[in-house]
Amino acid sequence: MSGLRRLLGRLNLADLPLAWLQLKRQPIRYLVAVTGIGFAALLMYMQLGFQSGLLNSATTFYEALDADLILISPATLNSGNFQQFPQSLLYNALGVEGVRQAIPLYVANVNVQKLKGVKPTSLRLIGYDPDSQVLNLPDVLAQSDLLKTPNYVLFDTLGNRNTGPIAAAVQRKGDQVLILSDFSKTFRVMGLFRLGSTFAADSNLISSDTTAIQLAYRQINEGEISMGLIRLGSGASSARVQRFLQRQYGSELQVLTKDELIAQERDYWNTASSFGVIFGFGTIMGLLVGGVVVYQVLYTDVSDHLKEYATLKAMGFADRFILIIVIQEAFLLGISSFIPATIISTGMYAFLTAASGIRIEMTSDKTALVGALTLGVCAASSAIAIRRLKDADPASVF
Repeated sequence: MSGLRRLLGRLNLADLPLAWLQLKRQPIRYLVAVTGIGFAALLMYMQLGFQSGLLNSATTFYEALDADLILISPATLNSGNFQQFPQSLLYNALGVEGVRQAIPLYVANVNVQKLKGVKPTSLRLIGYDPDSQVLNLPDVLAQSDLLKTPNYVLFDTLGNRNTGPIAAAVQRKGDQVLILSDFSKTFRVMGLFRLGSTFAADSNLISSDTTAIQLAYRQINEGEISMGLIRLGSGASSARVQRFLQRQYGSELQVLTKDELIAQERDYWNTASSFGVIFGFGTIMGLLVGGVVVYQVLYTDVSDHLKEYATLKAMGFADRFILIIVIQEAFLLGISSFIPATIISTGMYAFLTAASGIRIEMTSDKTALVGALTLGVCAASSAIAIRRLKDADPASVF
């Protein structure tokens, strides 16, 4: 903290007008620099936004689950590709003290025929017993009775634009018949809810377990399920039951809390998949672009004003005074670029959320991170450009 106070004390705000005058003396160069650094900040914002959007889309379904413990196959790597396991394994948990309820869950992707010229690539189908309140979504809970009728489903309105005609038809007529892409089955959308699309599907469907088995008959094997939800009785220790089930199932199943499942999903996309590397590389490229632009601007500025800096030295100004002027220029460039980049990124986040159905939000964490990276790279670039000041010697310049 004392070091930060010393730094702020050295960056005297009284000298800031001089740094600003240096920058605005050549407005074209200044605007080009702000554009370049702003583009770098925008690139970092977009990479972080895509990454958070991926993680949000991958975990939104898990966050809505109403369960104390969740069973999944060890072969299930992410929420876009569930591997099935025998339903009998789930029911073995009912004999464990503290377990109140065991609910089978089916998750599969189904393709449907196009509606009004728009064809969703895939819809994620989530099936379970309608009498079991599996998802903490008010719209779903209010319409659970509809799912008891065979081939009746609920449709997610937060899918991407390809699914817009389906939601619009349901709002207009009250229902909409859809046909699987192989023409083998038809089903009827009877209600709407809000969850959010994923990278693996354009939108979501919720149905009864019976309807899910019928519609996804090519993917769901008889007697097998995608997930198992465990609910505990009042007073039961979640940690104790989890440890007991882990010993009981061994390597056959993973027994996770909801928080552990979400953390595992995030870890997969951040580290095990290529997406984390791609987004991280994009952020680094944004840093490099911003650093190069700031360095070029400051180095050119110092070179152009070398005689003026030498004159200041001859007048008795210390090297530290001149160095601080250059650092202040770097921070002015960073702030001038960061503010419009943040505003533009917020608008682009809103547009992408509306277009894709994947939630991409501007958060304080993103703003703080991009702001720190932008100012940090400006400071680092100014430190490199400052080396040119060693040539500002009155004896050699004049």
